[in-house]
Formats: sequence, C-alpha cells, structure tokens
Amino acid sequence: MKIEYHCLEAYEKNLKQAALELKEKSIVKRILKKDYSVWKNRNEEISSRLGWLDTPIRMKAFIQEYHHLAETVKKSGIKKIVLLGMGGSSLAPETLSEILTRKEEYPRLIVLDSTCPTVVSQVAETTKSEASLFLVSSKSGITVETLSLLNYFYHQQKEIHGNGAGQYFMAITDPGTPLEKLASELGFRMIVQGFPDVGGRFSALSPFGLFPAALIGIDLEKLLLSADETILEFRTELDDHPGVKLGLTLGCLNSLGMDKVTLLLPPSLKSLGRWLEQLAAESTGKEGRGILPVIESLPHPEEAYGQDRIFVLYNPVKNQDIFWQKNLERFTSLNHPLIHFSFTPEEISGHFFTWELAIAVAGYFLKINPFDQPDVELTKKKTRELLKKPQDELSPGIFLDRDSEGFSGEFESFLIRKNHKTEYIAVLAFLPQDDNLEVALDNLCRQLAEKTKLPCVWNYGPAYLHSTGQLHKGDAGNGKYLGLLFQQEKQLPIPSLPGSPAPAFSFNQLFEAQALADFEALKEKGRRLLPVRINERPVEEIFRLGELVRNM
Repeated sequence: MKIEYHCLEAYEKNLKQAALELKEKSIVKRILKKDYSVWKNRNEEISSRLGWLDTPIRMKAFIQEYHHLAETVKKSGIKKIVLLGMGGSSLAPETLSEILTRKEEYPRLIVLDSTCPTVVSQVAETTKSEASLFLVSSKSGITVETLSLLNYFYHQQKEIHGNGAGQYFMAITDPGTPLEKLASELGFRMIVQGFPDVGGRFSALSPFGLFPAALIGIDLEKLLLSADETILEFRTELDDHPGVKLGLTLGCLNSLGMDKVTLLLPPSLKSLGRWLEQLAAESTGKEGRGILPVIESLPHPEEAYGQDRIFVLYNPVKNQDIFWQKNLERFTSLNHPLIHFSFTPEEISGHFFTWELAIAVAGYFLKINPFDQPDVELTKKKTRELLKKPQDELSPGIFLDRDSEGFSGEFESFLIRKNHKTEYIAVLAFLPQDDNLEVALDNLCRQLAEKTKLPCVWNYGPAYLHSTGQLHKGDAGNGKYLGLLFQQEKQLPIPSLPGSPAPAFSFNQLFEAQALADFEALKEKGRRLLPVRINERPVEEIFRLGELVRNM
C-alpha cells in the first residue's frame, strides 16, 4: 500500500510531538493489547468493541464454509442477492461488490438501505420475476428499517413460494439477537453469526462484509491477503504502521483546526467514500468534536476551500486518468495538507484495516471513544413517539414548501444568515435514490460550496442516520442542515410477521416519521435546520434548487 504525504512542513513540530507522545505512552502497544484506557478512564463500551484488530485472522476458519455455501446458492439458480441492511451492515459489502470484479456466473448484489416507498417498490418489482436471495443483515437484530424490509419481502416471497419462502432468506446477526430467533422460526436457509466484539462500522472484514462478498463469487483468500500483510506489519512495526501515521496526522491536525477531510475520489470509488464517511463521522463526531468527511469526485475552485481542510486523494494505479494526476499536482500547489493513496482493488482489505486503525488512533488525540454512538438513540426515540400518532397527524407544518410563494427569500436568508458561526452545510435527502438524483445532489452541493465557501455534504435518509447522523448531533454544532422530504402518495403497507410486528402502517409513514424525528432531534440539539418539502419530480426540483443558489 503506497501512501504519500504532502504539504506538512508547517506542522512538522506538532506531528513530531504527537509521534513522541504515542511512543512515550505506549499508545499503539496498548491498542494492540486491547487496552480500553487508551481512550477513556472508564470502560465505556470499548473493550467489547476491539475485535476488529484480529477479525481477518479469525475469519480464516470460515472461508471454506462460505465458499461452499456460495457455490450451493449459485447452483440453485439464484440470480440476485438483495441485502437488507443499514450502515455497517451494508456499506462494506456494497464497496466490495463495486470495486472487485464479480464472476459472471455468480449472483449480483443489490443493497437496499432505504425505507423510501418508491425505492422499496422498485426493488420489489424486480424480485417478483427474478430468482432472488434476501440477505437480512443487522448486528443488533432490531434495526427497524431492516426488519420492516424483511416483513415486506418475506410476505412477497411467501405469495410466490408458499411455506418454502424461508429458503430464499439468510441472516447475518450477532448470537442471541431477536433476528436470530425470528430467522430460525421462519425457516431461513442459513443464519450466519457475527462477532459480538466488533462494532458495525468496524465490521468490514467480519461476516457482515465477507459473507455477502463470498455469495457473489469474490475469492476471500485473495481478498484478505492485503489485510494479512497490514496486520503483520502492525504487530511487528507498531509505531511505523501506515494506519498509525494516518491517524496521528488526522488527529494532530484536527487539534489545529483542520477538522474537514475532503475525500477526492473518482466515481468508481464513491462507495468506498461512503464507507470512509461512516467510519470517520460516526466514530469521531461526539463530545463537541469530530472529523467531517467531505466526498468530492469533481474538485471545486481554489477559493472554495478554507484553511480547515485536509485532502485525501485516491488515485487508481490501473487505468490511470490524467485528470486525477493533474488534480494531485493542483492540490499540492495549494499548500493544503494532502494524503495521496495509490489504490489497487486487490488491496481493499488492507485499506479497510488501515483506516480502522487510523480512526482509532485519531480518536485518542480527539479524547473521545471512537466505538460508541451516544446521540443516535435520540432520533430512534423520536421516531417511535411519532409512529404512535395517527398518520394524518404525523406531519406538522414545519416544512417550507418548495413551490410556496416566498420560498426563494427564506432559502437565501437561511444560507447567508450569519448569526452563528457556520463551518459546513449538510443536505439531508429523504428522497428516492436514483442515479440522476445523485448528479443533481452533487450539483446542488457544488453550487452551495462555491457560493458560501463552505464544505457541503449530502446523503440519503434514512441511510445517513446510521452514518453521519451521529456527527450532526454530536459535533460542535457549527453546521447548517437542509432537510429535503419527498412523499409518495401511493401507500406501501408494511405487513406484520409472527414475532415481528410492523413498526408503522406503511413505508410512507415510517419514512416520513424518520425524517421528522431527525429534524426534531437536530433542533433539540440547537442545530440550524431548514426543512423543505419536495412535492414532485425530485431530480428536476433539486436541479432548480442548484440554479437558485447559483443565481443568488
């Protein structure tokens, strides 16, 4: 793995002092020994979350079994694996499926991490006619989105296959969870147990990441080679490990005010960006601190970048694009701290481990516990409260209508108002996932960043609740949040199953409740939020918003 550092001369003294501190306090040795006191004096859900340090080694015992199961699934005629999961249960499998070459004879992977009724309906249409296997993935076994999707698709498959529907489902969950019990009662084809000592966002190289990879024909032995080398290097070189240097750099520069990490990634690596986004944001965004990941595939003009930026540039070694080489030269000349990764797909497992270690080391410098998520429960609690109300009472008049008179003025006022310090803008998109919509959202963020000279990020809801949502409510409170909600009129009911009651009447109700709950949670935390209702044609409306920003 090749990592190069640029433009760090001005911080050399600080970085040397930070490296000396790691050695004097034996921080890296203590991490290797799974010593919780590296981060906190009290063992606050730390010791029970350090299994990622040796997960690739433990996974060796399961490789043959996973490949045998994958071969059986392939021979049974399954054409598609539909993974139902959120956050750490879905981001790593999606990354692996998009970066590594799938063998043609194996099923392809579809990740469903949304409660948007439009998106659920679209996937459901494809699973009516094509032989599909549903992989229900939840560490806790109680994830509301995952269980709602399970209820819906199990009901669909039962209509197709009758009492044999369970044979079209597998589960990945920790031992003893409600999902494990439910999967057994419903006659799932297979239940794969996760490792209880590995947290969700650190689970890329555990069953949650590797079992889905095996099902689509990825060679796990080859995949883990890079991780094996990286772990061996960690155990023998300790303080000189690439992950330690990366974490030291991120943590040290964060303390100097550089808390925005701009991930410059070609479109082919965007899924890796989403994985990195969750790892960094959910691990560090707490106690008034945090590392804000900013994913960019098309860099902004120089004047859009402030002095609070660190740049991480991923440059594919194979099929090198002159565009990315020019960007490397350009960002080096800007004199911002820059970390340059030369990337090959075969090294993806090594990158997973290196970044996990880096975030753990950065967490030491930020003086936070990187393994908990203390502010996530607030939105879950508010969602449950809202779902107790009748659906027609669910949506109070908190939304600004995109088509309303005076929208432009209120929107502009929200963006330029300077009564509080603003360091970034986040677009919270409770919208139906779509490739064209992603282009529109990228464009909106670009227009916002260039107009306000602030970093702008976006992600889909409810997926971001399992990713950047912790940082939104746990950092210093210097963000502005543009909440967008699209409501589909046609109702998509959520059926109940024995042992799994529907949390809401429909996906429409659940989707809206999750949006409202998080928007209320942000306001309760004192965050500045503008909630906007998108009434029709989301792609067109988001492009219109971008044009509105451009013309301000």
